[in-house]
Amino acid sequence: MSRSRRRLAKGIKPRPNYRMRASAAPPTPAERIARLSPVEVLERINRTKLQREELDAQLALLIDHAVALGVSWPQIARRLGVTRQAARQQYHRHHRDAEQAHAG
Repeated sequence: MSRSRRRLAKGIKPRPNYRMRASAAPPTPAERIARLSPVEVLERINRTKLQREELDAQLALLIDHAVALGVSWPQIARRLGVTRQAARQQYHRHHRDAEQAHAG
């Protein structure tokens, strides 16, 4: 390295710990939501509602299939994190509502 380059290099101070700096943690879901505009929040509410409805329908189909396969209500209830009675009541209510929607 030439003298002039060495002199220039001596005057340059490296940033402290610029290579050692830890990457920032990704934002939490609450932090991401807090950054949304009112229009974005309403769109997300709508999209999430539709996703929930799709997942509820899928869950009902899975429960119906599990019952048809002979899976017991206590086993289903354990997977849902509820009591056997709560699982049956929820499933039958949902199933009854779906039948009424198809009949009407």
